[in-house]
Amino acid sequence: MDEAVSFRGAVEVVDRSGHVQARIRVEQLPFRIGRALDNDLVLDDPYVCAHHAEIRGDECMELVDCGSLNGSFRGSERERQPRIALGGGSELRVGHTLLRFRAADESLPATLADPMAGSRWLGLDRMRWAFLALAGSAAVVVAEQIVGSTQVVRPGVIINAAAPALIVLALWALSWSLVNRVVAHRFHYAGHLAIGGFGVIAVSLMETAGSYLAFAVSGDELQSIFASLGNAALIGVLIFGHLRLISRGSARRLLLPAGLVGIAFLALSVLPKASDDQFRSEPEMSATLKPPFAALRAGRDSQTYYSDATRALDAADAAVKDAAD
Repeated sequence: MDEAVSFRGAVEVVDRSGHVQARIRVEQLPFRIGRALDNDLVLDDPYVCAHHAEIRGDECMELVDCGSLNGSFRGSERERQPRIALGGGSELRVGHTLLRFRAADESLPATLADPMAGSRWLGLDRMRWAFLALAGSAAVVVAEQIVGSTQVVRPGVIINAAAPALIVLALWALSWSLVNRVVAHRFHYAGHLAIGGFGVIAVSLMETAGSYLAFAVSGDELQSIFASLGNAALIGVLIFGHLRLISRGSARRLLLPAGLVGIAFLALSVLPKASDDQFRSEPEMSATLKPPFAALRAGRDSQTYYSDATRALDAADAAVKDAAD
C-alpha cells in the first residue's frame, strides 16, 4: 500500500512535562500497545499488560482496552475507559506511561525563528576562541604574579600561583556546560570557556585601569568605587553571555536576571567588612610601581615621605611611652 495511504498518524510517548520521548508511526491497524515484544509499541512499564490496548477503526479511530489489569485512561481522568475516541492531540495513560495520539491530517504550528541564528555569543563557541581566552587568562594571571611579586620570581612559584585560577576557570565553564546540556541539550563548553576566559582578562584590565586612576589622582576611594561598579557590570555581562548560550528565548528576557545578579554583586561589594582595617601593625603599600608621568597630581618625593614616616613613628612611640607612664 502507498505510504501516504497507510500512514494513519503517530503515537508519542511523553514525560510529565509533555516532552516527547519516543514517536511511533501508526501504519496498520490494529496497532497494538503493551509490554510484549510482538506489539507495535513496546512499553517497558511494569504496570502495563503484555497486550494492554489496541488502536482500531477506519474513519474514526479509537483506543480499545484489551481487558488490562490496570486499565486505560483519557488524559488525567481517573475513570477507566474501555474505548477512547482518538483525535489530534488526544492524551492517554496506560499504566504509568503517558501517550499522545497525533492524527495524520493534524496541522503543525508555524516554524519558530531561531533567536540564536545570528547571535554573536554563539560565535564564541569555537575552539579557537576558547584557546585564545585560555591563553590570555594564563598570560594575565602570570603577569600579575610577576609584576606584583616582592620576591625573586621563580617559575615553579608562578605556575603554582596561576594553576588554581585556571582550574577554577575550567570548572566554571564545565558547570555552565552541564546546565546547558540539561536545559538546551547542547554542551557549548568552548563557548562557556571563552566567555569565562575573556571575563578574567577584562577583570585584570579593569584592575590595572583602576590602579592607574587611583595613582593619577591620589585617591584609593575612587579606585574602590571604580572597581565595584566595573566588576558588577562585568558580572552582569558574563551571566548574560552564559545564559544566552543556554536559552533559546529572546535576549531581552535575559537582561533582568543578569542585571539582578550584577546589582546583588554590587550590593555585596559595598557592605562593610567584618574586619577592622583602620589600624595595622605595619603600613600597607602597593607593590606595583607606576611611572611618574601617570600622576596627575604632585606627590611627595622619597625624602619627604621617609621624613614624614619617621615623625609619625616617633609620635606613636611617644604616645605609647606616655600611656605606659
